Amino acid sequence: MTERVTASDGRVIGARALRTRRRLLDATAKLLKENGALDLRVIDITREVGSSPATFYQYFADVEDAFLALAEESVDEVADMRRFLEPDWDEERGPQLALELVSTFMAYREQNQAILRLRDLKAAEGDARFRAVRLQGYASLMTGLIDHIDSAKAAGRVGGDINAYTAAAGVLAMLEQVSAYQNEIGRRSVSRESMAATLASVVLHTITGYHL
Repeated sequence: MTERVTASDGRVIGARALRTRRRLLDATAKLLKENGALDLRVIDITREVGSSPATFYQYFADVEDAFLALAEESVDEVADMRRFLEPDWDEERGPQLALELVSTFMAYREQNQAILRLRDLKAAEGDARFRAVRLQGYASLMTGLIDHIDSAKAAGRVGGDINAYTAAAGVLAMLEQVSAYQNEIGRRSVSRESMAATLASVVLHTITGYHL
């Protein structure tokens, strides 16, 4: 998210220190996925990489600070999805772009489910840091979705009474919730491909007025 990375005391760290910090974050992500956040301790993380708590505290104030760093990293993955919203979603290209957006979003949620679940919980509990990261992560997608909805409204394909911001937020909320439970939905004999195609159809119609 930023070009410079700082240690816990505010110093800009170099390449070797960046590698150490990366190892600590990777270990945090691994243990968070395997064991959850409740009992995760600094000693568990440093033991995973063969380091010491003193080394951990050079980079992070506490375990939650490492969680926040992982959540911040996820923002770039979401921002990259904006590329699917930059072209015009006409009748020819819209269906494929919708499917690519949905499939990429589903993969992102699945790959990062542990930290995203924690981020969303912290945000819902009122932690301003995690809430800011959550909002920042979806800001570029919101802008792109709103632009498409406004264009569809101007062309008469979407009703004039539709609020573009609300519709865009609804699309993202749908993608979040369904993607978060894609394994459970899959147990109902719903394939990942069918799930993505169904969500893409809803997204396409909501923001363009077109149907698959």
